[in-house]
Amino acid sequence: MTGVRPAGRIGIAVAAGMLKGAYGHGVLSAFEERGLRAHVYGTASSSALSGGLAAVGRARQTGVEYWLGAAEAAESQGMSSVVLDSIKQYGPVLREGLFRPSAPEFLLATGKVTNAVAAELTQGAGAKTLGKQLLRNVFTGDRSWVEENLATVVFSSRAEVGEGPRLTPDNYDAAAYASTRMLHAWQVPAEIDGEAYVDASYTCSCPAREVAARGVDVLIAIGCDPFPLFRDLYASEEIVDGSVLDGARVSVIKPDEDLKNLGVDYAAATAAGLGKAYGLGLDAGHRFADGNAGLCGPAGSDEAAP
Repeated sequence: MTGVRPAGRIGIAVAAGMLKGAYGHGVLSAFEERGLRAHVYGTASSSALSGGLAAVGRARQTGVEYWLGAAEAAESQGMSSVVLDSIKQYGPVLREGLFRPSAPEFLLATGKVTNAVAAELTQGAGAKTLGKQLLRNVFTGDRSWVEENLATVVFSSRAEVGEGPRLTPDNYDAAAYASTRMLHAWQVPAEIDGEAYVDASYTCSCPAREVAARGVDVLIAIGCDPFPLFRDLYASEEIVDGSVLDGARVSVIKPDEDLKNLGVDYAAATAAGLGKAYGLGLDAGHRFADGNAGLCGPAGSDEAAP
C-alpha cells in the first residue's frame, strides 16, 4: 500500500437491500480500515445508515451490531419502528458529522409521489395492498404505476440552489425514513416538507448514476446480491463492472452467493447469518483494497474527504 492517494475523485454508491445490507456495511468497514474514503457517498433506503456511517468514519465502530439489533426488532416491532428507532439512535452522530464543511458529499435517494391521488393511496389504508402489487410487478417487469406516479429525488448535503433538494440537519430524519418506506411492510407514512414519499428502491435502489454525475473518476458500486446489480427493483438499468458511467470507471462489489443461503434475507435474518454476511463484506472490501492500493490512504486514516 502506497499511503498516497491519486488526484482523482472517488465515489461510492451503496445499494439498498434491507437486512442484506450487512454485507455492504462490511465492505465499507474494510474500506475504513484501509483508509479508502470517498468524496461522494450515494445511498438509498437501508444503505442510508451504513453509507452515512462510512461518510462520518464510524462504519467499523458500529459494525454488525446495528444489523443484529435491527433483525431482532423486525420480528417483534415491525419495520417502521425498526427504522425510526435506528434514526433516533444514530441520527445525532450523522446529523453532526454529515454536514461538517470537511465532510464528503452525501447523497440520499428517495421516491417522491408526484400526484395527489397516488399520495392519498400511498399514505392511506390502501398502501399495503398497493405495495404487494408493486412487488408482484417486479416479476413481470411492469413499471407502469411507478413511472406514472413516482419520481426519483436525490437529496444532497452539498446541493446548491438549482441543483436539487439539499439534505440538512433539519430534514435528515424525515428523508432517511422516507427513503426506506416500502409500502407493503411500513405502516407509518413518510413525508418530507409535507409531501408524500416512498422507498427509493422503486425508482433508484443504487444511485450509481447520481454519484457519477458529481464528477468522480472512480465509482465503486456495492450490491448485496450475487445477481446483476440494477438501478432499481424493476431492473431498468444494469450497473456493469468495468464500464464507464458519465466519465467514471465503475467497479462493482457484490457477494458470490445469495446471502439467503447463510440465513440473511431481506426482512429476516439469523444472528449467525448476519455475522457471516458482514464478514464476507469485510473480506471483499479488503480484497478490493489490496487490488487498488492507490485508492487507499494510510490504514485507518480519514483522508479522502474534500
